[in-house]
Amino acid sequence: MSMVSRLGAVVLLAAVAAAGAGAAQPTPRSALYTAQGDPRMCPSPMCGGYWVALANGVRTRCADGTAAPRCYVARAEDATGNAVEVPNGGLVRARLALSKADELRGLGVAIVAIAYAPAGTAAVTGGYYRLADTGVRCVRAPCFSYRVTQANGSTRTTVSTLDFVSSGATAREIARATSALRTRNGLLARGRFARTSNGGRVFRASRLFLRVP
Repeated sequence: MSMVSRLGAVVLLAAVAAAGAGAAQPTPRSALYTAQGDPRMCPSPMCGGYWVALANGVRTRCADGTAAPRCYVARAEDATGNAVEVPNGGLVRARLALSKADELRGLGVAIVAIAYAPAGTAAVTGGYYRLADTGVRCVRAPCFSYRVTQANGSTRTTVSTLDFVSSGATAREIARATSALRTRNGLLARGRFARTSNGGRVFRASRLFLRVP
C-alpha cells in the first residue's frame, strides 16, 4: 500500500470513529419496558413524562445510548408521533429514541407499539413473564399445558396450573386474562412458581397486565 493510500485509510478511520463517538445510539429494536409516571415538579418536558426500565433487566439502554437502572422519556407516542397515555405501573412494548420534535429536542421518547394496564392489588413479587395456553390436554393431572416465557428473554418452562386469584384482580379482569392466554401475544404477568401437591407446578401471579385498546 502506498503512503497516500495508508494516509487516506487513517483519515477515513478517524472520521468514522469521531462520528460514532458523537452520535447517539438509540435502542434499535423494541423491548418490553415497565413504565411509571414521573411525579417530579418542574417545567415540562424536563419532568412529567415517564420513567421506563427493561422488564427483568438490571440496566436499561436509554435513548442517548447510556445505560442506567431506568431511563426518563419525555413522552410516549405511537409510530406517527401522536401521544400515547400509558397507565402508571403498566408495561409497554416499545423502543426508545431521541425525539425529533423541536420542543423535545435532545430528550428521549418511547415509541409504543402496545401498552398494557396493570390489574391486581397484591404486593408485587417475582419476574415478568408471557403466559400462553398450548392447547395440550391430558387424561390425568398434572397436565403441563401452559407455556411460560421470560419477558425480554428466551428462558421458558411449562406449568400445570395458573393462579390468577392470587393477584387480587377482579373476576372481570381474570376473565380477560384467561382469554388472552389463547391469543397470539399471550398474557403478560408478574409472579412466582411453586410446586403442587400432585407433582405439578403452579405460576402464582402477583400482577396481571391487560392490553390497552
